Amino acid sequence: MAGHATGGRPLRGPQILRLQRLIEWLRSGRPLTTARAARHFEVSRRTIASDIEYLRRLGVPVAYDRRRQTYYLEEPFTDNLPLIAMDRAELAAFLVARLALEAFGDTPDAALLEAAVERLAAHLPEPIHVDPDTLTRTLRFEMGPRPRTPLRYLDVLRRAAAEQRVVHLRYYANYADAVTERDVEPYAVVAYQSRWYLVAYCRLREAMRDFRIDRIRHLEVREETFTRRPDFDLEAYLGPAFGMHRDERTYAVHLRFSPYQARWIREEQWHPSQVLIERPDGSLDVHLQVTGLADVARWVLSYGAECEVIGPPVLRHRIASEARRMAERYGAPVYRGPHTPSRSQTT
Repeated sequence: MAGHATGGRPLRGPQILRLQRLIEWLRSGRPLTTARAARHFEVSRRTIASDIEYLRRLGVPVAYDRRRQTYYLEEPFTDNLPLIAMDRAELAAFLVARLALEAFGDTPDAALLEAAVERLAAHLPEPIHVDPDTLTRTLRFEMGPRPRTPLRYLDVLRRAAAEQRVVHLRYYANYADAVTERDVEPYAVVAYQSRWYLVAYCRLREAMRDFRIDRIRHLEVREETFTRRPDFDLEAYLGPAFGMHRDERTYAVHLRFSPYQARWIREEQWHPSQVLIERPDGSLDVHLQVTGLADVARWVLSYGAECEVIGPPVLRHRIASEARRMAERYGAPVYRGPHTPSRSQTT
């Protein structure tokens, strides 16, 4: 909340009470001056002046009569004092958050936020206006691929994590191409690269696991509750992984990017552990400490020959094997069906 009365800080309890009593004072018609109010509330005259200016920002019709030297209401004010006031920038920030939620596929929360924005907009001073349609036309979030279907269980899982309720999942694991059933203890819901994940303790595997929420086929929230493990730290759990795929080992990864590709690599923070070392020829060495190599391998392959794995050997071998498979595939002639003319037959 911004404004002269709050100095950009949220309203505190004593100020809310003082504002409400100032409203009652103005409604009574008794003479009101900053000096008199300052003595009554045991604050400075400057504070009272700021309070009155704040009331005006909230739409309270406060005026000053120089002849009688008193503040008064220009017209009856029967509304309740809104406890939340926003300025243009803050309302726009809510709209931006709604667009971000939609980009992540969280359409239920985006709809709730949109409804909240409409209610909050009623407390904006009349000259201030934010057009949601204009903002939508001038701002857009493109988060890359995202689930095709709405996330039915996102809100349910958030509530289950907050209430520490055990959840029974029927979950499709695409690596095994199989549906499994298990009880989990939900700890947190995490958004990563346009996808939502549930971080939970899996009773079937007896370990922490990540579940893509769009792969949950069905769930039931149990009446049973659980106690969170006191030694579990979400930041520590997520931090070492490069993406959402992890295993029990930590790897020291050493990559070398060509001078050309290095221009873009040095612009980004790819991982909390990264160390960048410039080389005399303009190439760039990147050192990482990560748990799991699956997402690192995909990242390296996306740069083709512009990135070389120096270590660890297991990752270098994995990339080399994939490169050989690709060379074999692209070195073979393209299959043409019996009715597909060759290039020499086309005009």
